[in-house]
Amino acid sequence: MKLNWKPTRLSLAIAAGLAVSAISAHAQNVIVTATISDVAAGGGVFDYTFTLHNTGTEAVKSLWVGWIPGVFDVASPTSVANNLGWSSAVDGNSIQYGGGTALASGSSGIFTFDSTSTPAQFTSGAAGDSTAYGINAAHGQLSFTLSPPDTETFNPTVAVVPEPSVLSLIGLGALGLKTTLRRKLRSL
Repeated sequence: MKLNWKPTRLSLAIAAGLAVSAISAHAQNVIVTATISDVAAGGGVFDYTFTLHNTGTEAVKSLWVGWIPGVFDVASPTSVANNLGWSSAVDGNSIQYGGGTALASGSSGIFTFDSTSTPAQFTSGAAGDSTAYGINAAHGQLSFTLSPPDTETFNPTVAVVPEPSVLSLIGLGALGLKTTLRRKLRSL
């Protein structure tokens, strides 16, 4: 008697597909981007706004600004706060944020602090290497592993804020263009 392998192969292929689907449904990834902007506060201190964007599939529950294993990079951080209701604590030359409501996929959080680290130090990477921690879906708890997919180490991008003089020039140019267009329309 000859066995027909086609139905068996089809069954195995369906079972394998379901297993891969179940595994990938549990796979989560912490993927974040961040921008940092500053306002000079005087005396060599800068007021920083750190905006964290969760672009991954896993919710983020903790952020450590200016820290990767063994390295503390933010000089003299103070006045830490955030808009998520997370606890905010200075830890040496770094800042820990965590707890509260998780930052869902596609959402952003605002974190603030003061520091004597200069914007140039954030731009060059001398300050600001940071780590975001997600909630491991398989275990339903905050992940403190230091490797993907539940953790990402990243460096924020410095947001460029135009100088007030540049904004004035743009405004004057727009006003001049409006005046010129108005005169041309009247002459028609």
